[in-house]
Amino acid sequence: MTDETQKLRKTIGQLFESLPGLESIELTHGGKRYRARLSMPWVCMDVKAARGWDNWTEWPLPEFYRRRAMGPNWQEKLTEERRAS
Repeated sequence: MTDETQKLRKTIGQLFESLPGLESIELTHGGKRYRARLSMPWVCMDVKAARGWDNWTEWPLPEFYRRRAMGPNWQEKLTEERRAS
């Protein structure tokens, strides 16, 4: 992945982080079409292919790192958090 595509990937990921209600976007950059969609705790990004879309990359959201820090029982801990709130 080139530096430019790495920056684009980071920018798209940060856009989803800064706009919590954002579920999906489509954009054109450098003549290529991209789309991104929220798939908690990831942002999944695709690039337009000749036919359809090709899976391009993913961006981990802060929730990914939070779950990872919870350890192997992260699902149970999330359930406990939801009950407590």
